[in-house]
Amino acid sequence: MASKIRNKPIIIGFLLIIALFIYVSLFFIFKEPSSPYFLAPFFVIHNHDVNSHEVTVEVLDQHNKSIINQTYSLEPRSDVSQSRPLSLWLQQEKREYTFKVTMDGQITNKGNLEILDSHTSVSIRLYTVVGETIPYDKLREPIPILIEAVEY
Repeated sequence: MASKIRNKPIIIGFLLIIALFIYVSLFFIFKEPSSPYFLAPFFVIHNHDVNSHEVTVEVLDQHNKSIINQTYSLEPRSDVSQSRPLSLWLQQEKREYTFKVTMDGQITNKGNLEILDSHTSVSIRLYTVVGETIPYDKLREPIPILIEAVEY
């Protein structure tokens, strides 16, 4: 009886070590872009401006159901990413989503994008035109918000 009680902590410790090993292994599998199990972020917002901005992103699925409606505060020349909702982790077929992006409550851009698989992400760029940063100018029309799908 006493030996069974002494063996329990050893068995529990061994099981905890195995569980920790599996958890760490899965973390690296899902973070490695070359892995078939890699999950790209759902979207990334890049602020190329020298000023801070508040950005609201609303994402609608193919049935016009809102799956994300969140506001982010971005510092100058910073990025923020949104992980995939749990319902999209195992997505294997392409789906179309509508991204509505509002910057500082004024400038809005809306785009319909196909997310092909878990390796596809959406890049939202502020104060940039096709990857080229453009300075703010009050005399110019509003700066576009570029929304594009990217593959990892």
